Amino acid sequence: MSDQLKVGVIGTGLIGKSHINRYQSMRDDVEIIAVVDIDESEAQRVAQENAIPRVFSDYHDLLKIDEIDSVDVCLPNFLHAPVTIAALEAGKHVYCEKPMAKTGPEAQAMYDAAQRTGKKLAVQMGMVFSKEARTAKRLIEEGALGRVYYVKTSHYRRRGRPYVDGYATPHFVQKEKAGGGTLLDMAIYHMARMVYLLDNPEIETVTASTFQELDMDEKRRQEGGYNVEELGTGFVRFKGDITMFVEEAWAANIDGGEGDRIMGSKGGIRLEPFTLYTDMYGMDADVSFNIDAYERRMRSLGYMGDGYEGSQQHFVWGLLGRVQMIDTGAIGLTVARITEAMFQSAEARKEIDLR
Repeated sequence: MSDQLKVGVIGTGLIGKSHINRYQSMRDDVEIIAVVDIDESEAQRVAQENAIPRVFSDYHDLLKIDEIDSVDVCLPNFLHAPVTIAALEAGKHVYCEKPMAKTGPEAQAMYDAAQRTGKKLAVQMGMVFSKEARTAKRLIEEGALGRVYYVKTSHYRRRGRPYVDGYATPHFVQKEKAGGGTLLDMAIYHMARMVYLLDNPEIETVTASTFQELDMDEKRRQEGGYNVEELGTGFVRFKGDITMFVEEAWAANIDGGEGDRIMGSKGGIRLEPFTLYTDMYGMDADVSFNIDAYERRMRSLGYMGDGYEGSQQHFVWGLLGRVQMIDTGAIGLTVARITEAMFQSAEARKEIDLR
């Protein structure tokens, strides 16, 4: 591969435009060769605006371009698996928007295709690349927490359901297209960060409940075909006697949530605002960190390189051989298996055993 990655972007909607903007900020490292969208007039407009030379309405035409090294999949959830697998089998690396897929089996098929073809598969799991995740990873690896045995991710919106609360498009709230609601839209970010910090442990059992209880605009309900959860809550047991509690709401009659927390035998972490809870000289200690100043100093001393601050740049730099790539495909698969089991558990009202 040359010093510049040649990319094709499939989908020029809201997410596609966002990904294109990020690539454009890395012009020394990336050249966008082509874009695809079934709305060819919009694809033409986006291409002209960004000086992208080739435009298609069928992604198969883009996959035939030998010059393209990597494909960026920016499509609704139900299209992630078929398009990603086709791209991998066409000899392209793939960067896919979250969630990895609509279902767990689809995510598994994507991962298997990457392994079979020897191509890289990354999933847009942005919170894995947060400064809080980097700091927590270091403290865990340094032994500051001792044995980590419990993690919790708890996040609520007061009102933030796509389409029915006034933003985004109907496919976000249709199970046949999205696969689910808040668990696949929001919770996967937080779960991915926890799975990463736990070194992607093996899942044992999952139990969960899902809810859609709050009123919504009835016209939007009917137009959108809303049939997904607004709240999901669950409990995951991992191998090694590690547990994770998850609760995520698009809409809830409560404020905020407790955020992301990690508990260990010697210390615990709240990720935002970042705080280490530990024992010092027999006294409880709540320790704050100036992460920004630390990272600036480590970079100036040559102990910390660039390329880990964002999911998209990390994938580009990984393919160009500049950084060791975090396997977000494997992380995405674990999260997809968890969410699939959460939906199964909620429907069957019983624990799902994945051992």
